[in-house]
Amino acid sequence: MLIRPWQTGDEHLVEAAQRNLSPRSIDRRFLAGSGGRLPAFYLRHLAAGPRPEWDAQVAVAGGELCGWAEYGRRPAASPAADLAVLVADPWQRTGLATALIRALVHRMIAAGVRTIQADVSGANQASNGLIRALAGPDQSPSYEDGLLRYTFDLSLVPPVPAPIPAKAFG
Repeated sequence: MLIRPWQTGDEHLVEAAQRNLSPRSIDRRFLAGSGGRLPAFYLRHLAAGPRPEWDAQVAVAGGELCGWAEYGRRPAASPAADLAVLVADPWQRTGLATALIRALVHRMIAAGVRTIQADVSGANQASNGLIRALAGPDQSPSYEDGLLRYTFDLSLVPPVPAPIPAKAFG
């Protein structure tokens, strides 16, 4: 498995990856009912590619997109960014989300991001656990608009560990 920065054309891999994304996985990413498909506005957003306010890391195996971690910020020069991850169902619970985020950290810092925000459903135990694993177990989210909102310093996220063998992700 290769973890690399987003490239032009990856939006086509995302469209193809939908066959490995359950409605539940998509709904958890967007915190709303999706009808089992990635929203059209989101696919258009991805097609624009990396820019000052958005960037991503992707994981690819055998020509298929296994998942991606992304950040977005408004305005583009803001030191705070929202963080989101979507991992295709066959690769969930393998450590891929953590690896993607850790791979994205250096690029976020280089772009001027200092603070991460992540909104998570209280019922999404995997995402809540992921955030605590990345930023430390003492992270206490606020409760806003029916969601848990984590806000933490990017420097808390551990650096990228030694390369992870491809077999670790199945």
